[in-house]
Amino acid sequence: MSIQHIDHITYVSAFEDENDFIARWGLLGFKEYVRVHTPRYPAAHIALASGDDPNFPWAMMTGLSVSDDPKSAINLFIQRYGAGPQHVAYNIGPEEDMEELHRKLVARGWRFMTEVLTYRDSTGAGIRQMFVAPQVPYGPFSELVQRIHGPSGQPFDGFDTTNIDNLYEAYVDYSVHLDNRKSAVRVGTANPPGSSLLTLG
Repeated sequence: MSIQHIDHITYVSAFEDENDFIARWGLLGFKEYVRVHTPRYPAAHIALASGDDPNFPWAMMTGLSVSDDPKSAINLFIQRYGAGPQHVAYNIGPEEDMEELHRKLVARGWRFMTEVLTYRDSTGAGIRQMFVAPQVPYGPFSELVQRIHGPSGQPFDGFDTTNIDNLYEAYVDYSVHLDNRKSAVRVGTANPPGSSLLTLG
């Protein structure tokens, strides 16, 4: 697997703490770079970038996701574990076949919440992402991301709201699955004969 570097680290915090988060990272030289709003799982997803890289859109990037819906997966994370890092995204080199990588990792025992999610803009630039399943409900997870170069030769520097909404749909489903499995273990009915756990990836 050709991991080039950390693409980004995304944090979650309370909706009312957004400005404080941005101000603190601003002291370290990070400025708002991209902001998107997801419709199906309402939230703001904000990328803060710092520095320059001749081969990449930024030298370093951190992200923040906030939602004013108390029942959102973002706020369920905060209720259970506190505000903090939600996921780390590792950048995969452009020569890697992401579909084949997904198959190989699943064969080695990795569990994913999603298949490879793909987006391309009108120029042909885009992004491919796949998300490793958390170990605990609404817990932290990992991302493998590949940025597809456009005609200029620069990698795609944004995010797609459909991909993010699809991630959150899978994240909620997988977390419910983990909660249900914990409940089944407590009453001694986990994995009864003839049943199967949710299979993702």
